[in-house]
Amino acid sequence: MPYRSKAYSKLEPGYQSLLRKIFGSAINKEKGHLKEGEMTTTENTMDSLRKFAESAGKIMRLPALKGHMSDVDFYIITLTLAEVPRYIIGTDPNLPAKRRENRQASPRRFKQIAEYILQNPDDYRFSALTCTYGKNGDTGPTKWEPADPDAPAGSPGWMLGMLTLDQQDPLIIVDGQHRLGAIEKAIDIEPERRNDSIAVVLFPYKDLMATQQLFSDLNRTARPPTRSLNIFFNYRDVANRVVQEVVARVSVFKERVNAELASVAKSPTEMFTLASIFQATNPMIKGAYTGRLIEEKLKEENKLENEQSNEAEYVEFLVDAWEFIAKQFPEWGKVASDEMNITQHRHEYLHWNSGIISSIGEFVGVAMRERGADWKDAVNTALTHSDNGNWRRDMTQWQGIVVAGESVLPYSTVRHQLIPYLKLKAGLPLTDSDKRILASLTPDVQQRIGFQS
Repeated sequence: MPYRSKAYSKLEPGYQSLLRKIFGSAINKEKGHLKEGEMTTTENTMDSLRKFAESAGKIMRLPALKGHMSDVDFYIITLTLAEVPRYIIGTDPNLPAKRRENRQASPRRFKQIAEYILQNPDDYRFSALTCTYGKNGDTGPTKWEPADPDAPAGSPGWMLGMLTLDQQDPLIIVDGQHRLGAIEKAIDIEPERRNDSIAVVLFPYKDLMATQQLFSDLNRTARPPTRSLNIFFNYRDVANRVVQEVVARVSVFKERVNAELASVAKSPTEMFTLASIFQATNPMIKGAYTGRLIEEKLKEENKLENEQSNEAEYVEFLVDAWEFIAKQFPEWGKVASDEMNITQHRHEYLHWNSGIISSIGEFVGVAMRERGADWKDAVNTALTHSDNGNWRRDMTQWQGIVVAGESVLPYSTVRHQLIPYLKLKAGLPLTDSDKRILASLTPDVQQRIGFQS
């Protein structure tokens, strides 16, 4: 009677196939046992064969670029998105900080980045992941075969070659763990992305402290782009494109809006950042539709070839809206025409503050929604009201609403209080929330602005 191997029958099909190749006809595929007289085995022998099969299948050989930085050689490879979660190990969220190679991952970020991949399948982009190899104690890759073994260091023949890595020594993620988690989520949802690829930079693993230092070095000098620059460079977002076109066409904005910096407080010529104009314009885009000033919502994308974009309609409307708003603040026109030096007068007026202008934009959006075609009357009434003191920072009536002493209050407080105040001055209906906000002001402020709780 033939000996039936329980260990063999428990092996995964891939390992069974590998063993059949090794021992030829010695293993009967259909019956899952060894033919009598050809080979006998024990559980220990089968365990050894399993280990052999595992090690034989866990060698990765792929083309790579070799480089040298400081005192180490590093390698650059590409992996398909399907291979990334298979070969690269993420950070264990349960480990304390002193035992992790990088920061604690955020599942929320996984989802956000995965959505970016899925929403932009034709043109999403990622920078390289950074990993370490050799955590098992190896000081170098399993094998490096340069294209030209005799080539001098730094030459193409030295840099190009075939890299062999031991897959039982996992690649440890150092920089890019959120991209790693997002890739895994994205290919689960959309398997057709599995064959896309991403670059991976490999540094040798020395010890935990050195890897933590590598993470710090890669991130501490990184400077995220400002919100203005993100708006300026992001052409996918239709609202970004609309606002950029509006800025280019509104007379007082020309060469007076900075598209890169987070603040223009020290600029000798510019009045606003692109981010502040975007934040003020976005509520107007919504207000134009909800107030029936434009028939259709701003279309995010042209889903049908014959569908016409309405960007131009929104641009025309918003250019007119901003030209009207600019007339309520004569100082803007004076700066635009070089009659006033913004550096000397910026601190005197509140309407150049980013939080103020953003809140004004939100108020204008409310006026569009509430008054429809008559929105300009409400906006003019509120923005030029005598209680505003020409929007000068030193006017007493602004104390407790948008300023405290000589300082403008934080944006969240400004927005919270300025919008109900402007609605009150415009004669727009106040919501229960608006009334509670105004009622929370001190009695002297309520009396000053004419609010009776």
